[in-house]
Amino acid sequence: MKTNITIFLAAYCMCVFRATTALSNSPASKKSKPVSIPSLGASQFRHPLDKQLTSMVQRLPLYDLAELGLRNTFPLVEQTVRLDLLSSCVKVSKEQLSHVYDLLLEACDILNLPKASIPELYVQSSPQANAYTLALQPKGNNSPSVIVITSALVDRCTLPELQAIIGHELGHLKCEHSLYLTLGGLASTPLRQLPFIGSQVDTALQEWRLAAEYTCDRASLLVAQDVQVVASALLKLFAGTSRYELDPKAFVQQAMEYEKQLETANPLVKLSIEQQRRTHPLPVKRVAELEKWAKSTEYRNLVEVR
Repeated sequence: MKTNITIFLAAYCMCVFRATTALSNSPASKKSKPVSIPSLGASQFRHPLDKQLTSMVQRLPLYDLAELGLRNTFPLVEQTVRLDLLSSCVKVSKEQLSHVYDLLLEACDILNLPKASIPELYVQSSPQANAYTLALQPKGNNSPSVIVITSALVDRCTLPELQAIIGHELGHLKCEHSLYLTLGGLASTPLRQLPFIGSQVDTALQEWRLAAEYTCDRASLLVAQDVQVVASALLKLFAGTSRYELDPKAFVQQAMEYEKQLETANPLVKLSIEQQRRTHPLPVKRVAELEKWAKSTEYRNLVEVR
C-alpha cells in the first residue's frame, strides 16, 4: 500500500501539476501593488467542483488514517526530488535571484501561506517555459515543499507574469491537490474496475483535475490582481510564439466567442472538444472561466481594500 501511495503521489506531483506556459515580455502589467488577503482560506477560491470533491474525500471512512499514511510517505518523494533539484538546478534565495525570491514571498503573503509552508523555489535549465510543484504542505518537522520554474520562463516573462505563474503553483500547494486527488484516486480504484461505472469514475476524476487547474488560475489572479496578466500568459501558451505583439484583451473576447459558439454546437462536436482537454483545460476555456470569476462578487470581496 505504501509503495502504491508513493507512485500515485509522484505521478500527481510531477505530472498533474506540471503547467506548461509559454510567456514573453508584454505590455500587460499590474496597475498597482496587489493587496494582501490575511484571512484567505483555500475554500474561498476553490472551483465549485474542486471544493465539492475535496469535501467528499475528507468525509471518507478512515480518511484520517489514509491522510496520515500519505503524509508519512510524502517525505520519500520530496527527498528524491529535492536532491535532484539541488544537484542540477539553481536554488532561489535572498542571495540568488533575489528579485525572483521577493516575488515568491509577496505571492505567499497575498495567499496567506504561513511561513512554515513557504516552498523552496528552483530554476531548472530548459528551453521550454514551464512550472510545477509538489502540492502538499509540510507538517511537523518535514522539509518545505518545492516549486520549479524553468530558465525559459524566467527569461521570457515579465515580473508580474512570472509572479502570476508562481501564484498558480502556490494555489496547488495551498489547496494540497496532491493529497486530495491521490486519496480520491485510491478510494475510487475498486469502482474503476467495474464495467460501465469505471469509465464514469475516470471521467469524474478527470473533471476534478481540470477543476483543480481552474482553482489555481484563480490563485494566479489573486496574486496578479489583473486579469490581463494571467490572460497574457495563456494567450502566449495558446499562440506558441513570443516574437509578435499579442493582445490579451482580444484573446479574452475570443474566449467569450468560444463560450457562445460552444453553447449551440452539435453534441458530437462538444464531445470531441471534451476529449481534447486531457489533464489541463483548453487555454481559451481557462481565460473564459477566469474572466467570469474576475467579474464575480466572490472575487471582488476578496481583493477589495480592507
